[in-house]
Amino acid sequence: MTFNQRATTLLQLPVSPLTWDGILKECQRLEEDFLQIPSGYKWALDYKCFQVEQARGNTAASLAYLKTAIATMPYNSDIIGDYKGVVKKESGVKNMVMIVASKKTEAKALRLAAQFDNANVEYMIVSGADAPSIKHVRALQVDASDAYEGLPKKVAAALTWVYENIGGNVGVLKVEDRMILREPEKLRQSLSALAQENAYAGVRSANLDHDRCLHWGQCKDPLLNRRVYGKPVLRPWANGSAYYLGAGPLEKVVLALIRFPGLFDGEYYEDKLIGDALVFEAVEPKFLNSYADFGLAEGI
Repeated sequence: MTFNQRATTLLQLPVSPLTWDGILKECQRLEEDFLQIPSGYKWALDYKCFQVEQARGNTAASLAYLKTAIATMPYNSDIIGDYKGVVKKESGVKNMVMIVASKKTEAKALRLAAQFDNANVEYMIVSGADAPSIKHVRALQVDASDAYEGLPKKVAAALTWVYENIGGNVGVLKVEDRMILREPEKLRQSLSALAQENAYAGVRSANLDHDRCLHWGQCKDPLLNRRVYGKPVLRPWANGSAYYLGAGPLEKVVLALIRFPGLFDGEYYEDKLIGDALVFEAVEPKFLNSYADFGLAEGI
């Protein structure tokens, strides 16, 4: 049988306990037997696998297949709607702080976490999965590298985790672990106001004069430490030391990076990745005068 014949037969099969295993294995065989699979079929096969794993109750596997289907057919609003429906949650938490850290900077992360604890501010600590976990009850390891060059995927994975597991109505203040909390009440007021505005906000980054060698000497991969950044500057973005994503912009970032994973290619700077993703979503940044507007200060 030709690919079209086998794929059509497979896609017409009902999803039931009698066909679950057979559908998954036939999808695998099709990828092994045919080097070229049109995207019009590829997304449908992945979606079929999503339906199987969803019926089985395998949430993680079903979401992985659904995200692959979305990336293969990124303008299909129906499957994007399916993803939103699967992960839809409402949280009593309206805002939270995300401390992006690494095992190497654990001490800084714990210092900042203690400041948020004392101020009774909701927060989480994020690190990568290829290093030992940070020893804290609010620490989360995501499926990304803990190295500097893994920052874009680390932040994206953490934002996705919030969207999928805490709620689609939650705003996030992403902060580097070197930051210091100076004015807790100002932080609360700022987050409340920005949540009302559904804003993407932070201190303005460099623009056309962005340092294209900023990552040199920081990457785990020595080749990257001599590779000049090659992406265009689309517009200024909110600096990664601290920026806020309201629930709406956060959802747009999560969906954009699921739909277009190529945005990660050649990207070392997570703050620019977020800003660029929101360019295509027509979300304008709100620039603050300084981190003091968040009640924060820069540390070492």
